[in-house]
Amino acid sequence: MLIHLFILSSVLALLVGVARQRAYVQFFAGLFCVVQAAFAVWAVLNRGTTTALYFTFDTLGVTYYALMALVGWLCCWQSSRYLDQENLREYKIYLISLIALNVALTGVYFANNITVTWIFLEATTLAAAGLTYHRRTLRSLEATWKYIFISSVGIAIAYLGVLLLSTVAAAAEGEADLSYAGLTQAIASGAGNALYIRLAFLFIVVGYSSKLEIFPFCTVGVDANHSAPTPTSAFLSSALVGGGFVAVFRVWKAMQGAPEVAAWCGHVLLLLGGLSLLMAAVYLGRTRNLKRLAAYSTVENSGLMMLGLGIGGIGVWAAVLHSLAHTLIKGSFLMQLSVVGKMFGNYRVARNGGYFRVDPLGGLVLVCCLIVLIAVPPSVLFRTEYLILTGLLGEGWWWIFIPVALLLVTVIYWLCSKLLPLLFRPVDLSRVRIEGRNPWLSAVLLLMVLATFVAGVWQAPELVGLIDSIAY
Repeated sequence: MLIHLFILSSVLALLVGVARQRAYVQFFAGLFCVVQAAFAVWAVLNRGTTTALYFTFDTLGVTYYALMALVGWLCCWQSSRYLDQENLREYKIYLISLIALNVALTGVYFANNITVTWIFLEATTLAAAGLTYHRRTLRSLEATWKYIFISSVGIAIAYLGVLLLSTVAAAAEGEADLSYAGLTQAIASGAGNALYIRLAFLFIVVGYSSKLEIFPFCTVGVDANHSAPTPTSAFLSSALVGGGFVAVFRVWKAMQGAPEVAAWCGHVLLLLGGLSLLMAAVYLGRTRNLKRLAAYSTVENSGLMMLGLGIGGIGVWAAVLHSLAHTLIKGSFLMQLSVVGKMFGNYRVARNGGYFRVDPLGGLVLVCCLIVLIAVPPSVLFRTEYLILTGLLGEGWWWIFIPVALLLVTVIYWLCSKLLPLLFRPVDLSRVRIEGRNPWLSAVLLLMVLATFVAGVWQAPELVGLIDSIAY
């Protein structure tokens, strides 16, 4: 069935490319969203099955795919309004790149083999580059070549880790079984050199950091988010970051069979998570652009996910819930910011204000997003951050808890000081394009954010069971 999805997606991308009217282009792009939604339903109903040998519809992949289908539909919808002044050729290239990125991420979510995951993550680099370069400006050109170069370097580093793991798998089985199940069994059996396993994990996490947007390669993701059209930025900060988390999580889980290796991997994730928080706190204070503000907020949240995995136990549960919630929240936040950019014509912190007056529903969405991002109750991120911080104290790592808590306070300050003026600061609103509002989109985004509020107050048994099945 997955092969049929790939073929049908390719056909729809081709039809988008040959269409000569904007209405037909939008029709075929919308049809792709319908196909994705239908496949998401099929995947939910067929969880646990394997297709084409290298793809398994497990709970982790199916959940992230469903979220990607939702965010992708919103991205396609808002893009038709956000890019209404684009010429037809550039608009078609944009949609083809977006479809390609969706297909590549589908492979990342469902791959049950570390090599296949690596291949599809490299494919996301090329698709995301097409979206980043959409504006054809010097800034977008610089962001694009940086993204391609540094992401490719990161993918090459990750491949060194894959090669090291292949020696471990070969030592255990006689031939290299690079499926995640095979790697888990090989590492748990004690086969192979423990140093190789540790280096492999370090190489893979560092290599994938440009996708997950954590230290050290997170800056290229920030630049890509800044240069790409804002609906695309919403997709990159939610679905693509989710793909990076899935890739790292599967490798991390394979390491848990060997206690000494698992402990070392936890320390690596604690270090990278802490450095990501530090980078986010510093650059949130320096940025003067709302899109970069959102991008560095992603760096902060990805750092918290790594801290949760590094702690282990309940921290893993918190990291998974944090990642799923972040996909919805950051997608909603940046999608609403695209409406702000359409109305004000820019994303500069110092120039915009009074948004609540011209778009009350959109302003309410941003207020709710701010509440979630700064982890104030009833935010679901308050629940996850509380579990992560108490996990640090429970392990006796107070020397990590204190700087992490201070960095989170710093992040809260910068987010409030730069988002609240956008909503309430009095400015001249005579040049605001009121027709740029999208009340139906804002209503959908508000429902998505309110759903995360409900999850913060009450974790339904179905949600708890879902997170348990992924984390443990």
